[in-house]
Amino acid sequence: MMFSACKEKQESTDIIVPKQTQQAPADPVAMQDNDYTDEIDWLGRRYLIEINRRSDKELPMVSDAQGAKYYDNRFTVSVRRSDSTTFFSREFTKNDFADNVDGRFLQNNALLGIVFEEAQDDGLLFAASIGDPDPLSDEYVPIVITLSRTGNLSIRRDTRPEQ
Repeated sequence: MMFSACKEKQESTDIIVPKQTQQAPADPVAMQDNDYTDEIDWLGRRYLIEINRRSDKELPMVSDAQGAKYYDNRFTVSVRRSDSTTFFSREFTKNDFADNVDGRFLQNNALLGIVFEEAQDDGLLFAASIGDPDPLSDEYVPIVITLSRTGNLSIRRDTRPEQ
């Protein structure tokens, strides 16, 4: 008996796609402007807290790990009494936190956020972060800003355990 067989070329079902590399945008990226307002009770009175984030084209740009360029941010924090008089108002850039962040890290990263945390008897607590502006990154340095009842400001690196 003779066997005759046709030899068929087996085709692979593997799909090979070249890895796509993310290219840095040609134009600098600006984080979205953000406005936050909250009314709080503190020391038996009502206060209005306003925090505004704006990309600032006048500040030096920063780059993420892929080389994408980002505008840094400028924040304005205001605390007003119920009669609309200003208790506290100040603009912040990342350089305001230079004593609490390594110089190289500070230079290569952006001021990402400032948020109100809570009112305590001795002051208002805010949290700030300086880090990689890439939205997919979780690299940042946490900072605590305390505004005392007399209007004095203290800034320190946040060493509290994460909750």
